[in-house]
Amino acid sequence: MRWRPTLYLGRWAGVEIRLDLILVVLIGLLFFSSLRDAQAGNAPAGEVWTAIAHLVLLVVLVGCMFLHEVGHAFMCKLRGHEPRMILLSFVGLTFFKASKAKPSDEFWIALAGPMVNLLIAAATAPFVFIQATDRTLPPMLTQASMASLVGFMSWLSILNFLIALGNLTPGWPADGARAVRGWLAKKYGYGAGTVRAVAISHGFWLVMAGLSVIIMTIAPMIKTLVGNTPTRSSASMIVMYNIVFLLMAVIGLYYGWAEKRRVARLGAERAAEVVGPPPEFMPKSHEEKQKEGEEKIINTEATVDGKKVGGKKDEGPSKVDELKDKAKETLETGKMAYKVAKATGKGGGWFAKKGLKMVGAMFTSDDKYDKKPKEEKK
Repeated sequence: MRWRPTLYLGRWAGVEIRLDLILVVLIGLLFFSSLRDAQAGNAPAGEVWTAIAHLVLLVVLVGCMFLHEVGHAFMCKLRGHEPRMILLSFVGLTFFKASKAKPSDEFWIALAGPMVNLLIAAATAPFVFIQATDRTLPPMLTQASMASLVGFMSWLSILNFLIALGNLTPGWPADGARAVRGWLAKKYGYGAGTVRAVAISHGFWLVMAGLSVIIMTIAPMIKTLVGNTPTRSSASMIVMYNIVFLLMAVIGLYYGWAEKRRVARLGAERAAEVVGPPPEFMPKSHEEKQKEGEEKIINTEATVDGKKVGGKKDEGPSKVDELKDKAKETLETGKMAYKVAKATGKGGGWFAKKGLKMVGAMFTSDDKYDKKPKEEKK
């Protein structure tokens, strides 16, 4: 999963923050779906602002997701571990560098995130009471209610409560699944605890997927009952978000399988050192991508007219290689001179003289060595 498209948002307190671009696409799809509902049939004038309010609410929820992950990172530091990256995706993921992790560490770190959402939900809960009692406002949990301040804050409170509740469920990669695994690991050991936790997770997500399929089946009937004002029906919002529930069920099944596979591959002892999501789900960090880019520039060589340009400069043969070549050449010449001397009857003095000349030529510069000999007088 390190290939997933993400956007680098910088660092905060030494922790890298990345945004999953697939989440951006999902937010865009939900916005256009709500825009279509705002323009459906005989919808009241000005309902287009409800779609814009929906978009703003989704962006604010991404901010709440970030605060949720900050809760994980803060508890991680309190337990003596190092948070490395926060990934804002369908569900937020905080990756840690743990040392001597204990099952209790995973339990408390997992619960820290949902507690942040519960605090946000509690702080904005009064708006839910106002929305429920004021009959002049649009119905609660409808798209139209998002366009007012009271309705917007009511949605924020309810969604943060649902996020906290959803994160406490035993479906992987929700925090509740890791908390369940931490609790089971105390009783059965880390490996057996993981197998049991993943089995519970798969059962949970299969039930959720079944409910999503049922909603998709009866969606036309629901839209018929809603009529021409889907922005003022909570059932319309349930149908809109059904695709999100189904997508999360598929992702949850995959995450649980990947966690079980990781523990089987590494063994319980090594796998227990990882607190939080499996490292294979962690995108490449900003530093890793920069390093890869630099290595690519260094290793890339362009070719112009059949010659390599760039990369390491071709320094040519070294001095040692040149001396070896000259010594070999001198030896061959010496052998030839010996044969000539033997054939012509020249004495040892003549041979020694020629040998000294060749040895001296070996240590002279190339220019001097390459000079043409003077023409002998005829």
